[in-house]
Amino acid sequence: MPLFSKGNLLIKLCSKYMKLILLFIFWSVLLNSQVFTDTILGKPKYVKEYVLFFNESGPYTLWSGDGEYGHAIVMQPKILRASMTHAWFKTHFCRYINNETFFDENRNIVKETWFYKSGKIVDDYVYTYDKLNRLITKQSKDEDSESFTRYFYRKKEKKANFKKYSYNHVSGRKENVVENLESGKELFIVRYDDLTRTDSIFVLTNDITKQTGERSYARTKDSIYHQKLSVVKRYDENYQVIEEKKFIFPSGNDNRKVYLDSHVKYEYDQFGKMIKSVNFNDGNYYNYIMNEKGKVLKEEITSGNSSVVSQKKFSYTQDGKIERIVGYYGDVIADEKRFEYDNNYISKLYYSTKFGKDNKPKETIVITFKYKFDEQKNWTEIIKNVNGKDLYKWIREIEYYK
Repeated sequence: MPLFSKGNLLIKLCSKYMKLILLFIFWSVLLNSQVFTDTILGKPKYVKEYVLFFNESGPYTLWSGDGEYGHAIVMQPKILRASMTHAWFKTHFCRYINNETFFDENRNIVKETWFYKSGKIVDDYVYTYDKLNRLITKQSKDEDSESFTRYFYRKKEKKANFKKYSYNHVSGRKENVVENLESGKELFIVRYDDLTRTDSIFVLTNDITKQTGERSYARTKDSIYHQKLSVVKRYDENYQVIEEKKFIFPSGNDNRKVYLDSHVKYEYDQFGKMIKSVNFNDGNYYNYIMNEKGKVLKEEITSGNSSVVSQKKFSYTQDGKIERIVGYYGDVIADEKRFEYDNNYISKLYYSTKFGKDNKPKETIVITFKYKFDEQKNWTEIIKNVNGKDLYKWIREIEYYK
């Protein structure tokens, strides 16, 4: 009996250490596969970031009259940061960024100010949080207006259920709104078919099209809610989405149709990383007349002018970083991006957009990223070199909590 007990103990210890080893391997792979772009490690207290342009280069804009932040871009911090990061690391051009950000010791942003190149303030934001790190107030201000938002939570829930919003403009226009965030959300019904591993997701909506004249119609609200097909997802045996269809409603003046907006199929490797996405678009327009249970009663196809299937193929390094993205337009390669890394940082991007009939690139732009780091191992400068020329420098001045 004692020997049996010792054997059990040995098995338990081996099992415990094996779990720790597997966990260590998992986290090692995860950390090695991470790509650090605009990430800030440690405990930042203050960050000032901006971009400099060399050799008469400037921020990417679509039209000559566009501002430095770009054409028709929503001037909100989250969108501006994402726009800058995408352009910097995945294209040969550069967006604009210029802000100062203050953090509390929990890494919450408590204040941020965004600037134009002239130094003029775009917007100034101030945030407050409670002991649960939930956003309580948000105040924004520019030269023309000021707004204040207060968020309310139910007990210890993380998502706010009410918000109180006030807005004042120099013209004298004012707005005061109390919004129930839960009632404003769309309600969804999900029906899962175990045999086909398919989700059919319906939205409950009172949006309808109503006739306002002999030949005129307008979007309005109905007195009752209707069930409309919104998304269909199909899964593989590992419950990864392998096919997805999205629909738009209402389509048609009789409020009975849904319009197929997109149809995408996905493929994965043995490690669960997506290696291919195919967007089907044959140039036709598909409308479906549905009954209340979501069954198709009729399919209407309107002929379009083209026949195109766009797709992307992805490949990865041995440690899981994205290595290559190839975009296709029909059977022809539209663009290709190849990445090289130095540890967890992108060091080079080979960007090709022009291809011959043999699908070989006629022109490849070589982008090199040259970094400087501080003692916390965060980058403080990146020079973006395009085809041998230093064109842009992204600078971050970082202060830390002790």
